[in-house]
Amino acid sequence: MKKKTKRILTSIGIILLVLLAGGGSVMLYLQFRYVARPYDLSNAPQYILDIKEDLSGKLTNDTFTWDDMSDFVIFAQYVADNNPDVFNEIEGWEQGTWFNITDAGHLWLLVGNDTLIFEIVPIPPPNFGIYLELNFDTVQDILREEITTQQAFQTGRLKFDGNLDEVLKVSWLVETAAATIMGTYTSPYEVLDNFHIRVDNSDLYNRLGLTVLPYVTIKLDPTRIGEVHGGSPETSDVIIVNSRGEIVYRLDANTLNTVQKFVNSTTIISGGKNYGPMELWNYQTGERVILTMPSGHHCLDYNPFTETVMVLEHDKTNLTETWDGNVILYDSLREYALNGTLIWEWDGRVHYPFNSTRHTEFGLNLTFAGGADWMHANSFVWDKQDEAIYLNMRNLDTIIKIDYDSKAILWEVGRDSNFTFYNKNDEIVDAIMHAPHGLEKIGENRFIIFDNDLYNTSNPLTMNLEGSLGYSRMLEFEIDEVNETMKEIWSWVPSNQSYYLPESGGDTNRLPDGNTIAVFGNKAEVLNLRDPIYLTEVTPDGEIAWELMIDGDNNTYFWIQNFERFYEKPVINIQESFLDIPNGILNLNLTTWDCYKKDYNTQGTVKIIADGEVIYEDDFIFEAYFKSNFLNISLTNVPSNVKLLEIIVENQDGIKGIEILFDKSLPIGTILVSTLVPIGTVGILVGAYFILKKKNKLPGFLKRE
Repeated sequence: MKKKTKRILTSIGIILLVLLAGGGSVMLYLQFRYVARPYDLSNAPQYILDIKEDLSGKLTNDTFTWDDMSDFVIFAQYVADNNPDVFNEIEGWEQGTWFNITDAGHLWLLVGNDTLIFEIVPIPPPNFGIYLELNFDTVQDILREEITTQQAFQTGRLKFDGNLDEVLKVSWLVETAAATIMGTYTSPYEVLDNFHIRVDNSDLYNRLGLTVLPYVTIKLDPTRIGEVHGGSPETSDVIIVNSRGEIVYRLDANTLNTVQKFVNSTTIISGGKNYGPMELWNYQTGERVILTMPSGHHCLDYNPFTETVMVLEHDKTNLTETWDGNVILYDSLREYALNGTLIWEWDGRVHYPFNSTRHTEFGLNLTFAGGADWMHANSFVWDKQDEAIYLNMRNLDTIIKIDYDSKAILWEVGRDSNFTFYNKNDEIVDAIMHAPHGLEKIGENRFIIFDNDLYNTSNPLTMNLEGSLGYSRMLEFEIDEVNETMKEIWSWVPSNQSYYLPESGGDTNRLPDGNTIAVFGNKAEVLNLRDPIYLTEVTPDGEIAWELMIDGDNNTYFWIQNFERFYEKPVINIQESFLDIPNGILNLNLTTWDCYKKDYNTQGTVKIIADGEVIYEDDFIFEAYFKSNFLNISLTNVPSNVKLLEIIVENQDGIKGIEILFDKSLPIGTILVSTLVPIGTVGILVGAYFILKKKNKLPGFLKRE
């Protein structure tokens, strides 16, 4: 590619100065990924058009051979030399890439000095930073736009070595040429007709990030509509959706695993199918590792300090302990090493014996898995810093706190406990939760849970599962161990009973920006009904900020037990800033949070980089429970001749979030941070400029994911 002369967008520069001087506030959310789209060939010479027609015909008719790669290289070189989007991506980037087509030959791609060179080489190049290994069939599928490169390595058809982001950029360069040949482009996302964004109010959230969830297929029985458990679960994949409801990553697990938790910034542990298989999945690379341990039910948690996993498991007593002709079904907590060795256990049969009076309190025949379902534990919090475990038992509306070392129950709060319950009006009530799921700790003595509103004695319509009608809700509460009180702090109740989720599943999560998100409406699994799923995010004031509805298709519907919201990089949210380059002064007030939720503190590092040199570096703590961290930075050593000023926040896994604070190459030396000016004020204009010229340097606060 020949280097292009940069044109200054004068009109944008003038308007930008006006806005910086105190104009209005406009917010634009943009997301840039490497999406390969066709380049306009209206000005291309005839020989390029001839090559395009020949290659598209051969790829379509499956007559493309390795001998045709020389024409592809010529065509790709033309696109690279003339497409401004390509120039913007490779500007200032130096990299050599070796494509090892294992059953055909070698392709070399070299980026440097703002140029890009494609060529076929007879032997492997001696120096390269990125290595891609694939066969010729995979090459053809990528060129004919049947799959993306990322989908190829996620499904094991392509191996790579090198920085993942650079691998994706190199792949994008090839895919751009392929998209131009075929006249279409393959989205890196999977778009399903049954995924609908119902609410997307960007004024009410900070960042939406990504959401990982089990995508469980439920086959309804049309002859038993409305009957309890009339449908049947079939398979469960793991999917990751973005804020537009597009599937960006998928694990075709072909299991019934229903629980996913993060092990590190890119690896997810998946389980919940009782006796396996439990597995690790790197959602970015597609790498999978099967673990030799029980996968438990409902809930699991990973401890990075001991590299162990805790799961819930069902246990039946011996046949001498029965109730109403059924053996007693207990739940136990067990901790395993990754090789399957049992490390620790808390046995419900020993520590929480059956009480027939409590079990029959509502006069209900609670049976499950062929046993009298005494506890029906469905979630736990493993507090690794306090060495305690909080176990939620649905059938008893009770949470117990267990001391890890002694295994003793320190307290229990729920029906028949000594605790006093207060609603958010400070009124004493009989209970504040009914058959809840998804217990999460969000602070000192603070918890959040999904209150299903089943077997709520104040509402007779909830006392029978078949035909049950109530109002499930998000519930935040506080435990006072000393005074033995449980107080409702905050809750959100939807007005529409379509959101009701009476029995099976339910999860809610507090997000770093203060919003709360929950999953509602899984009546396909519970009552064999054609009802959709709702993932609903609300503000502290109860306004719906974002909502995804997942509908069914004919007699196939879906079920989600729990989910996790996360981010691909640490988030940097600059709130106030001041930059005075002549005097070397930079003041920043910002919040930041890590990629995923943890219940323990981890170390982070913040750096200010001026033209590639570190002028400030400090460590800080990413707080537990997915909280925002507040940082204040004051510098007096910013170089007066700085051209590019960046802030980098790095987590313990080496994942970096980057924001550009100043870029002299922008129109009139635009400052991207400014005293007391809302971040969104200049967003639309800076974004418009970057769309044309600086996509790879888009400020993070404008990115949607």
